Amino acid sequence: MFSSSKPKPNNKKKSKKSLFKRIMAWLHLWLGLASGIIVVIVSLTGCIYVFEHEIKDLIEDWRFVKPQEKAFLLPSQLVTIADKKMKDKKATSVTFGAKDEAAIVGYFVEKKEEGEKGEHKRGDKRKDFAKNEGGKMKADLKPVNNEKGKERGNGKGEKGKGKGKGGRRSGTFISVYMNPYTGEILNVKTFSRGESPDFFRWILNGHRALWLPYDIGRPIVGVAVLIFVVLLISGIVLWWPTKWIKSIIDKSFKIKWDASFKRVNYDLHNVLGFYSCIFLFFIAVTGLVWSFGWWSKSLYWVTSVGTPLVENRESPKSDTTHVKEFKITTADKVLLNIKKENPQAAGIMISIPGKPADPIGAFVYKQKNTFYNMDRYSFDQQSLKEISIKTPFSGKYIEANIPDKIRRMNYDIHVGSVLGLTGKIIAFLASLISASLPITGFIIWWGKQKFGKKKAPAAKPKVVSKAIPVSKLKNNAEQEVTA
Repeated sequence: MFSSSKPKPNNKKKSKKSLFKRIMAWLHLWLGLASGIIVVIVSLTGCIYVFEHEIKDLIEDWRFVKPQEKAFLLPSQLVTIADKKMKDKKATSVTFGAKDEAAIVGYFVEKKEEGEKGEHKRGDKRKDFAKNEGGKMKADLKPVNNEKGKERGNGKGEKGKGKGKGGRRSGTFISVYMNPYTGEILNVKTFSRGESPDFFRWILNGHRALWLPYDIGRPIVGVAVLIFVVLLISGIVLWWPTKWIKSIIDKSFKIKWDASFKRVNYDLHNVLGFYSCIFLFFIAVTGLVWSFGWWSKSLYWVTSVGTPLVENRESPKSDTTHVKEFKITTADKVLLNIKKENPQAAGIMISIPGKPADPIGAFVYKQKNTFYNMDRYSFDQQSLKEISIKTPFSGKYIEANIPDKIRRMNYDIHVGSVLGLTGKIIAFLASLISASLPITGFIIWWGKQKFGKKKAPAAKPKVVSKAIPVSKLKNNAEQEVTA
């Protein structure tokens, strides 16, 4: 009745995606699966670290004092008091903040390698952007940190005595918090890069190196962040609507909260990923500056339109031809001169030289918890003549060229503080979304797998009954009546 040559319907749907999109989808899937857990850790630790200063302001009351209508004590006075408390240690810096903030006298105790005098254990290949709470700031591209501020940079540090492998200082930083009006010691806080009970140091170690040794963990994080940049680009390609019509646009820009779990999860990955993409791109690009020297140089080359990064590894040097014993009162003169030129400064740090060739450093912070527009000076410890050295972080921010200003902004862009509190909130939310993307992406992938679905039971064959003629039914009925 019907021809047996009728073609069977093809249930396989032909993919409408272009070859380019299929390649992007393949990369997005497998690169995402490979780097997912690392991205989650780095993103969550980044969320917490963004509000480091705000959290510390709430829980560390020794950082504040009652403001008074009188001048602060001079660096020499604070150092004299702090040195008695610290006994045989020598101060390396003094930091002043606002009228209601404690002053900090910083100390650095070098960690010596066993069996070798004066030599540190060799660790990281270069100084990272870790905190030096009140510690001495070094004049290279490396950021230096203290409780009042942090300078951020990149590149390989200096090699030599007193530094770990590649110039990373190994030892303990001690911050003595003091009332700047009376000299009363409010608290002594100790911190080291390797083993430190400080919560935010622990968070930073996870963010930078997954709590592994830095020479192992940092490259792993760097590769994962590089992959994440590729995921952001491929994600936008896959998100891009095929047609700009209302129904498709709604799916691309809105989350359908009343839909099934599967649809809501897909929207969380797709829609939130789009909205946070541009912020995550800048966070990732700036973060890679501390992971790879070649990336740092390339980024500077791009922002300067072809000018190579000047990596001057030498610190400014004081004139040692007429060396006299350094007097701490010399630091008082530097502070008074700096304050006269910068009456509205949010903070000033004076570094104290430890050797005859070391300069006196002065660091002027224009805004609280914002560091890109910091002015940085170096003075001869004998003559107080200003010493200049060419790096992106030297001198006044306002006098720097555009590429150097962008490099100075790197840390503040990374944590969002370049836009103040609003920027930090954006960075926090973007990082939180970043932590969710590998999870929602994995759920999408898992839901598409055959081993994640139950097989439907096979359909039972239909039993076809034969029709019985009416005449036969009649005869059967008669036979039954006769019987």
